[in-house]
Amino acid sequence: MNVLRILTALLALAFLAPTAMAGDYVSTPAPDSFRGIKWGTPLADVPDLLAVNKPGFKNTFFKKNERLNFGDAEITSVAYYFREGKLYRVGVAFSGRANHFLIKDRLISMYGMGRGVGQRYGWMWPDFSVELDYDDDRDGGGLYYTFEGALD
Repeated sequence: MNVLRILTALLALAFLAPTAMAGDYVSTPAPDSFRGIKWGTPLADVPDLLAVNKPGFKNTFFKKNERLNFGDAEITSVAYYFREGKLYRVGVAFSGRANHFLIKDRLISMYGMGRGVGQRYGWMWPDFSVELDYDDDRDGGGLYYTFEGALD
């Protein structure tokens, strides 16, 4: 009888293992846009963007009159990144540990618990990720939304 229980338990684990590995992905839907701009939107279709004119920021843009809050958190800037002329990433910069906590709490309320590694915390979907990081030395951090799918 004990052998039968052990075999049953092993079979159950074999069927549950793929489900456990799939648990790395968030069960809520991935964001399809940032502030109303959908991933994959052509640069020409996004009004009021200005190029970031600094070395290393090719295909990176900002809005002159960007709203500088994320929920209750104060942010310092928002950057819009384009690949093949289409929006695929947004970066939000902030300073201060209090803003870090406010942003993280808001993201957890939207997507559930994420995963943390060192100073990084994030959420993953098959073709999308949200990453939040914080650097104690510079007392600031970043929030990155990255669409990793095909840009139709």
